[in-house]
Amino acid sequence: MESKKLPFWKIFAIALLIINTLILSFILLERTGQGSTNRGPAAFIIKELHFNDSQIVAFEKLKLTHQDSVQQLREQGKMLREKYFSLLRNHANSISEKAINDQASDLVNKIAANQIAIESVTYRHFGQVKEICDSSQKQKFDSILLDIVRMMKAGRPKPAK
Repeated sequence: MESKKLPFWKIFAIALLIINTLILSFILLERTGQGSTNRGPAAFIIKELHFNDSQIVAFEKLKLTHQDSVQQLREQGKMLREKYFSLLRNHANSISEKAINDQASDLVNKIAANQIAIESVTYRHFGQVKEICDSSQKQKFDSILLDIVRMMKAGRPKPAK
């Protein structure tokens, strides 16, 4: 009786190993983006606007320039916010309340200007993307623009808990 159960357990164990391997492979491919056809706003733009090869090349150049500009601005914004909130630690030092408030006001204005610069760079980027479109693509671009902006916002990394 026990000898008849042994092959069943071997087959069951092998089946579980195969299923686990498939599940882990699927998870790893999705995390690296290799298993996904949706690769963010850029792929969405190329697909929806039906860019030809020369438009794709031009778009990729625009995208890289935009990403570099925004990355630099975000790094500057991060440094400004760190300075701004570090004023709370320095509050107990011998610096006057007025001096701290003046520094805080100056930094918050710089943070706002930095965010304005990010939005302006992104606005110009989309204007440049629209320029590489033909007339029918421009109409489609206008209809999907807010979707693209939402996708970009949704793609930002969440802060660590």
